[in-house]
This record gives sequence, C-alpha cells and structure tokens, in this order.
Amino acid sequence: MKKHAVCVAMLVLFATGCGTVGDQVLQDFGIQERPEGYVSGSDNVRQNMQVVGNTEMRRLNLAERRGEIKFETSDLDGTGVFYKEAKKYTKFAVLDAQPASRTSQGKAGGFVGYIQYRYEYMEGPRKSNRVEAESSSATIPSGRQGADTFRYRFNSGGVWNGSKGELTKK
Repeated sequence: MKKHAVCVAMLVLFATGCGTVGDQVLQDFGIQERPEGYVSGSDNVRQNMQVVGNTEMRRLNLAERRGEIKFETSDLDGTGVFYKEAKKYTKFAVLDAQPASRTSQGKAGGFVGYIQYRYEYMEGPRKSNRVEAESSSATIPSGRQGADTFRYRFNSGGVWNGSKGELTKK
C-alpha cells in the first residue's frame, strides 16, 4: 500500500511538471492563449537585438578602420595612385528571430537572430605610394553602398553571449 501511494504521488508530480512545460510549449507556438505579461524567448531575442546591433556596428566599424589599399591607374601615361577604401557601417535593421534547431546531442539550440547592416564605402586621398595611402584616413564618400547580414546566436532565454555574428549574405 505504501509503494502504491509513493507511485501515485510521483505520477502526480510528474504530470504537474509536464503540464507546465507543455503549457509553455503550446504558448510559445501560439496554440494556447498566453497569460498576461507573458514574454516568449523570441520576444526577448527581438528586444535584445537592438543592443546587439548597436554593439556590433561599433565593432564592425573598428574592424574596418584599417580598410584596404587599392591601386588606380591613369589611362594616359600608365602611372597610378594608391588610396585607402573602407566600409563605414551607418545603420542596422533587425530582420528575424527564430528558435534554433536542436544540436546533435539533443540539447535545445536556443534562438537565432538576423541583423542587416547598411554601409557605404569611404575612400582616402590619392597618394603616390602605398605607405602614404595606408597612413591616411578614408573619409571621402565614394557613393557606393551595400548591406551585410549577420546571424547571431542566443541562449534559450533569449540572451546574447557576446560572440561575433556570422556573415550570411554578401
């Protein structure tokens, strides 16, 4: 009789625990009504992505500060000049946040968020040699623009771990 009571008590505890987890899953997928004040993991990710965008835009601009040295030839005499070209990230847009797939070990993957960063190419003044071009700053707008999309990983609570994003589209 005592074993029977222990089994029933364990079954009730198990069913109660599964009920709350089951309710959580149903609420996350929009099948069951969410209680007032409920915030899902993907909602947390979307809120945190504004901070990620600002932080990463600063990091991307610092990384691009060195730029790339280009060589431009003149058509008339075959001589050329060197100049620095660098991307300047100007704004970002949060594109999407979604649950990540499970890992090969069966662990929950958390969430994945996508942010698109808009940039414009900046150029430095034309110099006669590479060393002078490297030491100059790229501050002249070239008129060319573009966008990069990065993927960021978040834990199951929607918190970013601070790692760099993965470039997804060029």
